[in-house]
Amino acid sequence: MSVDEPGRAPRPARPVRNAARRAALAALGLAAVAGCARAGGGGGGDTLTLGLAVPLTDTEGKPDVYGVRSRMGAELAVEELNARNAFGGARLVLRLVNDRGDPETAIDVADSLVQDGSVLAVVGHVYSGATIQAATRYEGNLPAVATSATSPDISRLGDWIFRVASSDSANAVALARAAQGMGRRIAILYANDDYGQGLARNFAAALRAAGAQVAAMDPFLDDTNDFRPYLQRMKARGVDLVFVAGLQEPAARAIRQAQEVGLAARFVGGDGIEGLAAMGARYDGTAVGVLFHPQMSDSSRAFVQRYRARYREDPDSQAALAYDAVRLLARALEEGHRDPRAIRDWLAGVGRDGREGAPAFEGVAGTVKFDEHGDPVDKRFTMGVIQGGTISLPEAGR
Repeated sequence: MSVDEPGRAPRPARPVRNAARRAALAALGLAAVAGCARAGGGGGGDTLTLGLAVPLTDTEGKPDVYGVRSRMGAELAVEELNARNAFGGARLVLRLVNDRGDPETAIDVADSLVQDGSVLAVVGHVYSGATIQAATRYEGNLPAVATSATSPDISRLGDWIFRVASSDSANAVALARAAQGMGRRIAILYANDDYGQGLARNFAAALRAAGAQVAAMDPFLDDTNDFRPYLQRMKARGVDLVFVAGLQEPAARAIRQAQEVGLAARFVGGDGIEGLAAMGARYDGTAVGVLFHPQMSDSSRAFVQRYRARYREDPDSQAALAYDAVRLLARALEEGHRDPRAIRDWLAGVGRDGREGAPAFEGVAGTVKFDEHGDPVDKRFTMGVIQGGTISLPEAGR
C-alpha cells in the first residue's frame, strides 16, 4: 500500500457524516486510507508510517506558523533517520494531515489516522484544544505524542497520549516565580481557550500561593482587536507587569495598544508568544518562557546548525519539539516495536526505573522521562528576554 510521504500532497478524505463536513474536510486535503488491516510487522513492508497532525492553516485557510514550523522539524528528523538507514532497510514516512488548530477538525483527523492501517503512531497535535478532542479517538488505537500542547487537562486523557512539552501546571510556577521579580502589581490577559485558561489559572494560583496578588484577570479571543478597555483599567490600577497567556498575534496587539494608551508595564508570557522576537523592536524587553532555546545544550546548538543548513532560518520551539517527537517514536521503531500497542507500551516505560523501563530520551529540547500520565518529568522550561530579534537567556551571559 502506498502512503503519503513528506512534502507530497495527501489523498482525498474518507467519507464523513454529512455533506457539509465532507466538503470541509476535502478542502483541507486530509489523507485517509480505510479498510487496511494494521499489520503486526508495521507500516506496510518497506515503509514505516507515522501520522503528523499539525495546523498547516487556520480555519480561514491562512498559514499557521506553529504548524508549518512543526512540519519542518518533523521532516528534518525523518530525512536524517532515513539518511543513516536507521530502520534496517525500511523507510520512515510521514502521513501529513492538517487539523487547522480546530478541535472539531482534529476529531476527523484522528479518525482518518486510526482508520489507516499503515499508521503506527502519531506526532501531534500542536494545540491543546485539538489534542484534547482527538485523544478519545486515539485511546486504544494509536499512541500519540503531542508536541507543544501544554494544557494541564492533557494529563487526564488516557493511556495512549504522551507529550514532549511540559504541562502548564509546571511551567506556570516558573513563570510566576520570574514575574514576581519583574513587577509588584501583576495583571493577566488570557486566551479563552484550553491553553490560555489552563496557563492563566495555574499562573494565578502560583502567584497567590507565594503571597502575591492579581490586580486584574481578563479573557480575550484570538481575534480580539481592541484591548484598550483592559489596558486603561490596568493603567488606573497601577499595573506594572502584564502576563499574557495566549499566542503571539493577540499579544502583539495588546503590547502595541499598551504603548498607545501609556501603560508603562512590562509584558511576560509563555511559549505561545516566543514569535514576538521576529516581529520588531517594539517587543524588546518582553520576557518569554520557552520550551527550547539554541543555547540549552550542545545537542540544541548542533540541531540549530543542521536546521539552518536545511531551511536557511533558525528553529523555534515548535520545530524542536516536533523533531524530538519523531525521533522518540523512531527509537521505538529502531528497537523493533512495530505495532501501535507495542509502541505505546514502550513509550510508557521511557525514563522509568526497573526491568520494563527504557532509558530516558535525550532530545534537542531536553530530556524526556514520562510519568504515569504521559507527561515529561522535570522537563526544562527556560525564561528568556526578547532583544534585537532574538530571545536571550540571562544566564548565557554570566
